[in-house]
Order: sequence, then C-alpha cells, then structure tokens
Amino acid sequence: MSSTSGHEIEIKLRLDGVERLESCGIALEIDAPRHFEDNRLFDTPDRQLQKSLSILRVRSANGAGVLTYKAQPAADAPASQFKKRVEIETTVGDPEQITRLLERLGYRAWFRYQKYRTVYRAGLPSGRTLHAMLDETPIGNFVELEGEEEAIAEAVGLLGATREDYILDSYLVLQIRLCSAAGRALEDMVFPGIGV
Repeated sequence: MSSTSGHEIEIKLRLDGVERLESCGIALEIDAPRHFEDNRLFDTPDRQLQKSLSILRVRSANGAGVLTYKAQPAADAPASQFKKRVEIETTVGDPEQITRLLERLGYRAWFRYQKYRTVYRAGLPSGRTLHAMLDETPIGNFVELEGEEEAIAEAVGLLGATREDYILDSYLVLQIRLCSAAGRALEDMVFPGIGV
C-alpha cells in the first residue's frame, strides 16, 4: 500500500461472509489474503484528538505497519449517506518504532482492536469497482464497502440493503456501546490470548 491522502468513503454491513455479495452479481477477486491486524489508537493525555473527533492509528499487519490519521470532513464538504472522513495514511517499516516515536512525542495508546481481514476487489455489473473487506472481529463479522459513493450505492442496491442496515460507526464506537450495555468501562477489542 502506498502513501495516500484524501477521503475515505465507506459503510459496514453485518455479514458473516462475502457469499451474499457474490450471489447478487458482484465479482470478487482477492486483493489481500486473510491476515491478522493489530491496531492501536493514540492521543494526547488531554485527549485533543478525541475532542476534535479525529484518530491517530498504528496498524501492524504481516510484519509491517500503517500510520493513519482520520478526521471529520470540512464543514462545507458535500453531505454523504455513507461514512466520509479525511484520511492521511502511509506505510511504515516497523510499527513498534513508530509507536516509540509517538510516545516520545507525548502520545499514548489508549485503545486497541484486532481483526482478521480479507480484502477483495469487487467488480460491479456497471463496470465500477470498489473494495470489499471481510473483517472477522471479536464482536462479530462485518463487510466494509469502500470506494466512490456511486459504487457503494450500486453495491448496496444489489445487496438489497437499506440505510437501516448501514453501520457508519467505527469499531471503537461499536465496542464502546457493547461495553456500556454490559455496564463495563471501555475494554480493548481483542481476541483472547492473541498478541497480549
């Protein structure tokens, strides 16, 4: 993955696998085979990033890492029915070194989440393409659709999904809700005994 800067447009759907996509005419080709991802969110001690609804994430996968910053789009950005965020992302050779660098700069890891991800390039009947990611997480399986708005809209139309089916929340927000419903403080979203 190369360095990128721009916007991320996506939705999540609660699906066990990608069979439903294939059954409605979406052609799938594996772009990145199933792999384990370990993610840590960082912030300043006074939670400046959270206050601005931004995140700074270090992702470890396959021995390498990705450093990502995400923020809310500008107030004058066009509205979207999907989740749309500013995203700046770059690959890093050693995620542990980036973690140490961030800590030296005063950032602290405050939330960790894990998943197994398979990335597919999805071809639509119109000729449009997008990415479909199967995420197997400690809180269930999800399919993320990411790409241009028109491609996502076509895919959800083929799936027969409605806005009520869209999940626009991050895994952090989903975990906050689950912990709150169980009467617990926020806990990391991790698989038992993996990388702890």
